Amino acid sequence: MAEPRWDGLLSGDPEQAERSIDNWVEGMRSRADRLQALRDQVERIRVTETSPNGAVVVTVDSTGSPVDVRFTDRAVPVRPDDLGPLFMNTLNAARARIAGEVRAATEAQVGDDLPDTRRMVVDAYRDRFGDAPPPAPRSRRDDDDFGDESYLR
Repeated sequence: MAEPRWDGLLSGDPEQAERSIDNWVEGMRSRADRLQALRDQVERIRVTETSPNGAVVVTVDSTGSPVDVRFTDRAVPVRPDDLGPLFMNTLNAARARIAGEVRAATEAQVGDDLPDTRRMVVDAYRDRFGDAPPPAPRSRRDDDDFGDESYLR
């Protein structure tokens, strides 16, 4: 939706001026609705990250606050002094993905209509949490087993 055009107001035609104002008001309502939908979608964002050794699983919300922390059976052999840094690294990895999730939500809700708003929202999250590239897809051989081949003969 483009910026409102004011030429109808200046045409001297009262009906055209009224239509221009109505169009402008409708455009503002539409933008407000989309921005509210964006806010709602961002508030629902959850990002889960697992430590490289699989011992720690952390889920954060869009504010970066942990909403779930789990220590798996793989945490048993980890030294207690190593659990804190492992948790913090996993927490920070989850937080680094928030900006990407917000970017996707913003593109879906706002699109190209409000580029400055979109940039401002995404930059605020990027400045707060950093920005991580999306995780690389795991190959079939990178799944802790021997692929489709049997190791038994």
